[in-house]
Amino acid sequence: MVRLRIWGRSLESKREIRQRIRRKREQAEHVRLLQDTQKITASVVSHPWFVRTKDLYIYVDCKGEAGTGGIIAEAFQRGMNVWVPRVTGNTMLFCRIRGMDELKPGTYGIPEPTGNEAGDGEEGLMVMPGVAFDEACHRVGYGGGFYDRYLAKHRRLHRMAIGFEFQVLDKVPYEKYDICPEILVTEQRVIQPSKERRGKDTVSRQD
Repeated sequence: MVRLRIWGRSLESKREIRQRIRRKREQAEHVRLLQDTQKITASVVSHPWFVRTKDLYIYVDCKGEAGTGGIIAEAFQRGMNVWVPRVTGNTMLFCRIRGMDELKPGTYGIPEPTGNEAGDGEEGLMVMPGVAFDEACHRVGYGGGFYDRYLAKHRRLHRMAIGFEFQVLDKVPYEKYDICPEILVTEQRVIQPSKERRGKDTVSRQD
């Protein structure tokens, strides 16, 4: 298997990382994940980006991901517009939901919105999933490139990723076209790297 090298060190491939993190999710205690998800939720809903936004673009968790149910519930409570992704072919749209009953299993078994009101993605907060991250906020996704393509067209959105601390690695491979989250929230901390640390080839939000 081909491995990338950074500064003379061998770096795991994205495939290897996905396999390793999947095993960690499967081995993690359910109660611990719930507790850590609550800590992540508390950090997200108190963050200024969340407090100030009217439009929340957010995934619905499945298969051991950091949970988003509490974040979505708080957004409803505050009267925000909540937009959830739906995949059709190679395209991802974010459609509005007004309750969790407006979801059904979709692509890859992931809950997707049943409605067709699509967000314009012009302003708001995007809460992104990911398999793994590093402290420069580089992100390993699930391999479909859906978020990179969507965010390349909607660069005014703030980009926040959430994940468990065991998903944060020393280094992860990334490409020029990858669009990184601006911050990463785990159960232990909020990581917000400087532009210099993240790297010059990372796309920034266009204000």
